[in-house]
Amino acid sequence: MSFWQTLATDPEYFGRYTLIENIFLLLGVVFWAYMYAVLLIEPFKKKFVEMPVFIACGNIIWELLWGFCFKEPMGAILLWGYRLGFVLDIVIFYQVIRFGKKQISLPMTDKGYKFLLGILVVSWGLLIYTFYKGGYDLFTGSNSAYILSLIISVMYPILFLKTGDPNMFSYPVSWAKFLGNGFFTIFIFLYFPDKYFVQVLSGLGTIADIYYVWIFTRQKYSPSKV
Repeated sequence: MSFWQTLATDPEYFGRYTLIENIFLLLGVVFWAYMYAVLLIEPFKKKFVEMPVFIACGNIIWELLWGFCFKEPMGAILLWGYRLGFVLDIVIFYQVIRFGKKQISLPMTDKGYKFLLGILVVSWGLLIYTFYKGGYDLFTGSNSAYILSLIISVMYPILFLKTGDPNMFSYPVSWAKFLGNGFFTIFIFLYFPDKYFVQVLSGLGTIADIYYVWIFTRQKYSPSKV
């Protein structure tokens, strides 16, 4: 068997999914990688991080566990997508440490804020690890991923409206999140047609993403209407 045949047919590479499923996975990874790139760059200019702090702590530990610790036959696109996400998330989390306290309304010292981040990372890690070990996740990590994704999608418009300054947020990120999640959602419905829990999560996340794009678009072009 040639090298290219091995890539195309071996489940460890691209053989587990159909061509169209691999394409949707790749598009999802590309849009999420773009979103992460913007999220790690923008705070250097704005001195503000738009990734909600609560979920940023879950994101980084999820990507560490699923990219490097859990051994599942998820295929090359997802595996390396998760690993890329973790590398990018290291810088995003650095920005969360520097600027994330601005999202919190309650008075808090820098030491108290960093302690809170540590508690959240450890807590998310325990939840994700025991969720996986208990057999509640899919081999792609999609159940836990979409729980986190739904929380992100719900918290984004809340933080956007609470902050009251659209200049602190990136319009391309709103679209990249919507499109990235959208392509992953299509994959979920194609590959897991009977996994209704993750389908509901992905559907609710899509609704929240559409709402966020909508309010951001209205604020951008008709600020008086928001």
